[in-house]
Amino acid sequence: MKKTLRFHPSFSNCRNMLLCLLMFTTGVQSLFAQSDQLLLRDDFNGNSLSKSWKADENWSVLNGAAYNPFDAGSLLTAEKYTAESYVIETAAMGLNGSYWREFRLTFGRANTSEQKAYVLSYSPDTGGRLVLGLATDNIYHPEVLDEISIYPELTKTQWYKFKIARYKNGLIQVFLNRGAGYRSKPDLETIDLTYRQLGHFGWMVSTQTASDKFYVDWMEVRVPQTIKPPVPEKPEEDNLITQVSDANDKSYNVTKLCTGSNIYTDRDFRITSAPSYLQGASFIQTAMQDKNETQTSWLTTFIKKSAIVYIAYDKKAAALPGWLQSWHKTEDVIRTTDPNSNTLEIYSKLVDYWHLYPQPFILGANMEAPAEGAKSNYLVFAVPQPEIQNLEAEDAKISGAQIEKHHSGYSGKGYVDFINPKQEYIEWTIRTQLPGTYTLGFQFSNGSKDARSMRLTADNELVEISAFLPVYSWNNWAFYSGAKVYLEPGTHKIRLTSIGSSGPNMDYLSVSFRSEHPELPRANSLARNGEKEAETINQDAARINSAADFPAVAYPNPFQQNTTVFYQLPETNMVNLTLYTIHGQKQAVLVDQIQAAGKYHVEINGSNLAAGTYIYHLKQGNTFSFGKIVKQ
Repeated sequence: MKKTLRFHPSFSNCRNMLLCLLMFTTGVQSLFAQSDQLLLRDDFNGNSLSKSWKADENWSVLNGAAYNPFDAGSLLTAEKYTAESYVIETAAMGLNGSYWREFRLTFGRANTSEQKAYVLSYSPDTGGRLVLGLATDNIYHPEVLDEISIYPELTKTQWYKFKIARYKNGLIQVFLNRGAGYRSKPDLETIDLTYRQLGHFGWMVSTQTASDKFYVDWMEVRVPQTIKPPVPEKPEEDNLITQVSDANDKSYNVTKLCTGSNIYTDRDFRITSAPSYLQGASFIQTAMQDKNETQTSWLTTFIKKSAIVYIAYDKKAAALPGWLQSWHKTEDVIRTTDPNSNTLEIYSKLVDYWHLYPQPFILGANMEAPAEGAKSNYLVFAVPQPEIQNLEAEDAKISGAQIEKHHSGYSGKGYVDFINPKQEYIEWTIRTQLPGTYTLGFQFSNGSKDARSMRLTADNELVEISAFLPVYSWNNWAFYSGAKVYLEPGTHKIRLTSIGSSGPNMDYLSVSFRSEHPELPRANSLARNGEKEAETINQDAARINSAADFPAVAYPNPFQQNTTVFYQLPETNMVNLTLYTIHGQKQAVLVDQIQAAGKYHVEINGSNLAAGTYIYHLKQGNTFSFGKIVKQ
């Protein structure tokens, strides 16, 4: 059959074939103009690196991949690109954390030696953090624009693809392909206009110890034809709980708790009542369909900072799952419209930021052995650990004592000076949001020769008789990490009263959250697992040593046989650590020497100590701190 060649109607006016051909060619080009413009593609198939890359003796080509066996140097483009919208894509292997390794993709560099660039970094040894950063003066320490924790961490022997899309309106999106393709939403995202041009780009690898092999299979950059609007596509994350996933990969939603909230993602049951301290808490809505799962590791998430995590578990349960049995059972409940399980009992646990993030926080399944009897799946809530409150003495209610400014070094507008031997007091009004054990500490000065004892009460109940030991001069200020008291949410009155020898100069009261439950006596904690107890010791010491207000801590406390005082020195100094009775009588000198900066611990042998309360006094140069220990 004869075919007729038909021209587009616009060709009918062509005066000659050349003009028609020109118009036809233009039309074809317009069809292909929708594709991205390729600026660079290198598959590293040659015998050495091409001229596209700046010479670096640590990089070569091996078996069709750019190769670095030393964990040093950079694979950076020799050319500086002016594109303002671009997509960088690459595949790499060897991203492991065996040797404290760090991997970086940098882009937007004006020149190859400058420390200004966008930085995509992966650090396996810090919980597998993938960070999009902005370096203005140091490639190795950029400002974090967005970050996630990769769990499970990337392995050494698998190829991974990275895609970075940057648009001239400032939108930057990062995608990671672990073998199943890129997700529809970006893993990392920000909007930033600091570095407008692509500039130089490429890989950097580094290590703090031994080296290892790293490969780049290919790398390309192209200019996208379509420019996305500067509108974030990544779902907004909760401010405390992120990256929630379960072993069945079902939808577990994170929201904020309020009366009337849906309980589960797959049921219409609602919460009818919850404790006041959980209103507004970060809330993981689990799936009721998962209530019969038994895995040891079930729910994985990340907690961004120190928090108290609460589990609401079916009151009808005859036995709890193993992972929940070590949690503290509160006296509170959550009530729901679920006809099978309308009352859930609340359990709590303190999760320390320093210890956890960005490590995953993993919970077992609802019916992990030996669980029995639960008719519904558990719920998860989290609230931030309360920050330390420092309340100035001069702002409190004062009876008899006076506000003074004679001696320097105080905080706030002054300090309170006790004048008479007894019955003068300072009373602070504090407000707590969460139930738990709080430590009451005091910044004070005692330039006299003797200890000055004070009666400490909370809500008119005696907490302890606190002894404030001499610090050699009224110009020296010391911190006493004092009593522990359990406080419910609400308003409380904390009072210090002189009881016979006047009081010290008082600067401020410090109130710090210690645990989510009343402190247990040492006798009750002996049955705990030895590994968990050792972990608690380390957590307690690290948490308190990391705070400027708490330079020393003792654990266990109370104790029966021995206890250990942990402290740290910011610089080399003369150190004296002495143990006193509550009345200021010296019992033992534990340390009296010059020590270098660092962390230390000293064991106190309690075999020769009578049961009772003791004070340890730590002097570091001209800095003083005190702590209380109890021998049972």
